[in-house]
Amino acid sequence: MHLMSEGVIGIVGTLVGGMLGVVGTLASARLTGRDQRRNQHEQWRRQVRRDAYSAFVIRAGHALRLANVAHEAARTDDSNAAELLDELSRAVDQVEEAATLVELEGPEAIGNAAVNIQFRIDAWYRALDRACNGSREQQTEAWSRAADASQEAEDQAEQFISLCRRLLDEQGS
Repeated sequence: MHLMSEGVIGIVGTLVGGMLGVVGTLASARLTGRDQRRNQHEQWRRQVRRDAYSAFVIRAGHALRLANVAHEAARTDDSNAAELLDELSRAVDQVEEAATLVELEGPEAIGNAAVNIQFRIDAWYRALDRACNGSREQQTEAWSRAADASQEAEDQAEQFISLCRRLLDEQGS
């Protein structure tokens, strides 16, 4: 009888050990699954932000190039200046759209940076429009404002790209 008790105890011990192993494996799998879901969500958020930043950089870059061309056309009384200003007006609207998305998806610092660039591009457009279509007195002041806005927009666009890279690198690590 004594041998049977040891055998039963051995079987019970094996069963308990096996069950503990199964419970441990299940708990580990659950934690791994939770970590994987969190990592997938973080990766998805990073991609959404990257897409928003990229769309903004593309639209802002297009508007900045167009503003430079429109600025030169207006400065030289080119016959295409009015058409270029109309095109720039549409580009400014697209930059505003993209800035809104960055504001929604990104952290506050990057949202503010995008909006500031959008404001500078819009100020540049409005100054050029006033320089072409305003009174003589408005035109003189508008050229100065256009020059200031152009420099500020270009500088802020460069800073925005650096900020995006830094934030995306932080999120990726």
